[in-house]
Amino acid sequence: MGLDTETARFLLSSRRDGASFRRCVTLGRQNYFLGNREAEVLLRENGIDPAQFPKLFAQQYSRYRYSEDFWEVLGTEELVMLDASSYEGATWVHDLNRPIPDDWHRRFDAVCDLGTLEHVFHLPVALKNCMEMVDLGGHLFLMTPANNFLGHGFYQFSPELFHRVLCEANGYCVERMVAVEYGPRRRWYEVADPARIRARVALINTYPVMLFVRARRTAMTAVLRDDPQQSDCSAQWSNQATPAQSGEVDRLASARLDRIKRLLLERFPRLARALEGFRYSTWNPEWTFRNRRSFTPVPRQRR
Repeated sequence: MGLDTETARFLLSSRRDGASFRRCVTLGRQNYFLGNREAEVLLRENGIDPAQFPKLFAQQYSRYRYSEDFWEVLGTEELVMLDASSYEGATWVHDLNRPIPDDWHRRFDAVCDLGTLEHVFHLPVALKNCMEMVDLGGHLFLMTPANNFLGHGFYQFSPELFHRVLCEANGYCVERMVAVEYGPRRRWYEVADPARIRARVALINTYPVMLFVRARRTAMTAVLRDDPQQSDCSAQWSNQATPAQSGEVDRLASARLDRIKRLLLERFPRLARALEGFRYSTWNPEWTFRNRRSFTPVPRQRR
């Protein structure tokens, strides 16, 4: 768990957009992985004079350095570090698999997960805990694995999950969701809501991808009173038309494609399976960051 260049950039840009970190809780005590030169550039890009924060630059890079000095840059006056054990000096010790105490509700302006939720087995409980700690008008920040992190924790997360959970029914709205590809170029992409584009936002790629989410609490409604459903399934259930009634042209095209698939599979099964493999690969732009319905590149100046 910790602050690297990209997570620091996301938090700083959120501060620039008006998010408050005055009362802040982090899930775990966060390490600090930036070099001084990187930090100086980031601060200047966000209109902050590095000379105002000499403690941030008092030490050289170390993988064992903690991040408290960085939260001061964000304007944090009260910093609580929440963890399941006191091993790293947490302020509060609590297992997020269990509901939080009532007096922790609406306690913070910012609740920040920089790599914890994927390690918590009872994810709905943990996510509900995080949502309930945010005060009205405050923000929930999630920086969590999305792709190519198999074995890192219990889970990797889909954009669909956070769009369906951090929604109006639960008193939230997603202000920003970015997929960050941790390759040599560190590319950023704004992620579409699957319900809006009426398609699943899927990805097959080479490098690890983190999902950065900023969601604002807009109403003090009950959190997760109803179980979320995947948007394309809900749309199918609510559509009264049968597949045969959904359009003669589409139905005929689908029938032709089905005949071709069946013919290939029966006569040339190895070729059919090979072609199927190409479909679910980076050769198919529908499954990659080249899919502009799902992913919009973020220019450097907008990060």
